[in-house]
Amino acid sequence: MQIMSWGSYYDQLEQIKLVLARNFTVVDVYFEAGVLTFKVSETWIKERFRECVKQLKSINMIATARLESDGVKIRVYPYRLPPANRYRLPIILALVSIVAVAADGYLRSTSSVFNLLPIRYGFPDMVFNAAIYATSLFAIIFIHEMGHKISARIDGVATSAPYFIPGLPGFIPTLGAVIFQKEPLTNRDDMFDIGVSGPVAGFIVCVVVTFIAFETAIWIPIDRYIGIISAISAEGAVLEPPLLIQLVGMLYSRGGEAPFFMNVGFAAWLGLVVTALNLLPIWQLDGGRIFRSFLSRRQHIAASYISIAILVASGYYFMAIMILLLMSRSADIAPLDEVSPLSPGRKLSIIGIMAILILSFVPISRLF
Repeated sequence: MQIMSWGSYYDQLEQIKLVLARNFTVVDVYFEAGVLTFKVSETWIKERFRECVKQLKSINMIATARLESDGVKIRVYPYRLPPANRYRLPIILALVSIVAVAADGYLRSTSSVFNLLPIRYGFPDMVFNAAIYATSLFAIIFIHEMGHKISARIDGVATSAPYFIPGLPGFIPTLGAVIFQKEPLTNRDDMFDIGVSGPVAGFIVCVVVTFIAFETAIWIPIDRYIGIISAISAEGAVLEPPLLIQLVGMLYSRGGEAPFFMNVGFAAWLGLVVTALNLLPIWQLDGGRIFRSFLSRRQHIAASYISIAILVASGYYFMAIMILLLMSRSADIAPLDEVSPLSPGRKLSIIGIMAILILSFVPISRLF
């Protein structure tokens, strides 16, 4: 949030009073520590405050609302709208990420593992395998970020363009993407919506990719499948499937045969695992926003440390260490409206969020 000079603050005093009087029953107006403060009689302020913030932004002002011992107080501050997005770096990073994911798809598609399959596996198959893998993985990441972007636009919150983070082909081809929030969130509903929109959108794509993985899988006899898996396991490359993949597998069950996934299966696995990790209630992650929308600051800190313990117990050591280091530098960012609670419907939808987490999460001892 960018703050303007205080000169315009006093120049627009009457306009500010008019906006507040239009939306609330003002009981008192005064300056507290140099900040224009309004005491209002309403205690249910969610929609009124949202409209008030919208009107204040039009005159380069912004407000916060807090419930104190003597009632609800709204404080008004000078504000400058964020600058327009710059797209050069996001486009470059997106292109580099596309190349990295495509290269990773090619490297995985040329693996000697496919020579163990009881099928002819030639160059056209390699190209198809790489293309469907790269498209699926990039779609999961892109639609995840677009979920955040669209939700933020609906809530009137300015955000940056998505910044894709290239990875290392042959290992982790991409580290996902991030969108930077350029304005404060109005209330807890907005915090929840923007936090949950990305994981839910990404999870839906993961479900589609999981079905694609089964549709393109090579079905081979169980005894031969066990031999192939044993050979792969010697290289440390066997991954445990999340519950969602196991459930979808029941729909495709064939007696005496098992599916050997092409590389799109890894895209589904990676997308689901990243979705699950993102839903943990840690501030730097999407789950941090979701759970902070109804947890107190102290409760959220406790939930974050419990999540780190779960990461360690599940084998995600590097991520646990990285998050632990970042947590010490992350400030709590409350919404402008600290009075209004999260809506009941959103609280109920936490059940669905937990279901996605359970369906997507899988403990690991090693990634590859």
